[in-house]
Amino acid sequence: MYGYDAEEKRKGRGATTSGNARMMTGIGFRRYAILRCAKIKNLGNMGASLQHTFRERDTPNADERRTPDNTILHGADNSRGVLDAWKERAPEKIRSNAVHGLEYFIGASPEAMQKMTREEQDAYFRDALDWMRDRHGAENILSAVIHRDESTPHMSVMTIPLDERGKLNARAIVGNRQQLSAMQTDFAERVGRTHGLERGIEGSVAQHERVKRVYAHITDPLAAVELPERRRGAVLGLGGETDAEWRKRASEAATDALKGVQARWHRDARENAVEAYVLNQKVTGTPRMQEENDQLKRKLQAYPQLVDDLQSRLDTALKRAKQAEATNDRLNTLIQTIAIENCKYAREKGLDEAEILARTTQAVNRKVAEMEERAKRPKPSRKQEPRTLGSEGKVQDHRTVPVEEVRSEESPTSEHRIKPKDDAWDYGH
Repeated sequence: MYGYDAEEKRKGRGATTSGNARMMTGIGFRRYAILRCAKIKNLGNMGASLQHTFRERDTPNADERRTPDNTILHGADNSRGVLDAWKERAPEKIRSNAVHGLEYFIGASPEAMQKMTREEQDAYFRDALDWMRDRHGAENILSAVIHRDESTPHMSVMTIPLDERGKLNARAIVGNRQQLSAMQTDFAERVGRTHGLERGIEGSVAQHERVKRVYAHITDPLAAVELPERRRGAVLGLGGETDAEWRKRASEAATDALKGVQARWHRDARENAVEAYVLNQKVTGTPRMQEENDQLKRKLQAYPQLVDDLQSRLDTALKRAKQAEATNDRLNTLIQTIAIENCKYAREKGLDEAEILARTTQAVNRKVAEMEERAKRPKPSRKQEPRTLGSEGKVQDHRTVPVEEVRSEESPTSEHRIKPKDDAWDYGH
């Protein structure tokens, strides 16, 4: 069937190669090769269909116990990998109305498929895939998966419809019913016949009428069901329908209407699912975007702890700065006191105050330079610092400087000769 309904594929219902040869149950044993094609108009639809193919979404008509029996004949083992393969093959410029993919359903009549062994089924699907490669080009086959967890084994093949110029051109492959019919005939001759399958009956009038009824209710699900009139026949009822025959035709009409309503419901549900999928992608983003968002969230969660740590370090630095400022104030006071006392001592002894002040300044600068030099050196741990015994037997740090030593450098001794005070000398000269 041209542009087949994917829901029919999911239920394991197959149209025959002509699209009109799905015979009614009880008419006879069917051995038809089935080939159907669906147009995939955008990547959202393709992603939704591939999720069904790889059972990445809920599939009510599939038996989860038999899902491990499914076989991937070609391509990646997940929908994301197939979409990536499509992106690698797709041209840079794509028309807004371009068909992005062609998905094929390949199977056989349920009776014929059940008669085949597992090896015969696999051989049929592999020959069908080779036929697809010859028709589309091996590089344009994105995925091929055999499903055995549904009512009837079948194969789903996703392709990218590229023409000789590398453009998306589904019309060149399945542009009209005649092309699709010719393709189905070729498939039946080259693949189906080898495996004992034949092409379906073409142009069945009864089937055509039933298809029209189904599509009528797909278009308008609320349309009234029109039951066929009973054929009364000629004189004496010759040629008329029996009650059983009329009930059968009436049942077919009601069944076709129900199929149309169900197909419409499934189509709407599928479109809503695709729309929900696209909206979810817009809201939550791609998996890569979600991963980046998670990384940002983790960083944001770590920021409060980082801010607290920085605040703690800042508080410690401010505290040390205040301590250093207080220490500097004490040192300045000490230096000024020493200078004043030395000058007072020089006046009492009649010594040169200028020289005393200069020597005091030199001693202080030298000691400050030594302290700064020691501060630049790496500090050893307290356990490794050498310690000595003081004159009174007490433990003394090696960096401790006795008061007498400092005083000896800052105060005049008997070894230094000081000039007598000049009466003309005054402060500030």
